[in-house]
Amino acid sequence: MQVFWDMGYQSASLSSLTRAMGISKSSFYEAFGSKHELYLSALEHYNATVSGRVVANFQESESTRVAISWWFEFVIDRMAGRGSLRGCLVSNAAVELAPFDPETQGRCREAMNETETALVACIDRGQKTGEIRADRKAADLARFLITCINGLRVMAKANPDRKALEGVAEIALSVLD
Repeated sequence: MQVFWDMGYQSASLSSLTRAMGISKSSFYEAFGSKHELYLSALEHYNATVSGRVVANFQESESTRVAISWWFEFVIDRMAGRGSLRGCLVSNAAVELAPFDPETQGRCREAMNETETALVACIDRGQKTGEIRADRKAADLARFLITCINGLRVMAKANPDRKALEGVAEIALSVLD
């Protein structure tokens, strides 16, 4: 997962993958079948771990605003702070490979749907408690925020300026008022 996340699918060579896993090429093919099969497994693992952390935050947080603000801070910290400019593996896969590969497209769609479903439920809870404005559909707000998050990731790859990213996040979060 880390190699694909760092390099993308096309740039990840068999040598870089086997070196990172500490296995031979023959062991690689025995264990995974192909680079593509390993990539699909890496996307599933990313969804269960990294994306799973975001989904759990939406499900477990008592405050909708805190949960959504945390998500923006998490992304900004990773892109402009102590992290790297890798972005989101699922978003990267959606741009790099999904338009040409139905299996990757399906995995990306599943992962994005999980995040969206959890975020819609979180926003819906916030609307019911009055924490979030209720005059807009929760699904529309969720899709807007997901689009903003992905835009932040792309923007940060070219210019990881924390203040600029925080300004965008502040405006994006204002739609909840």
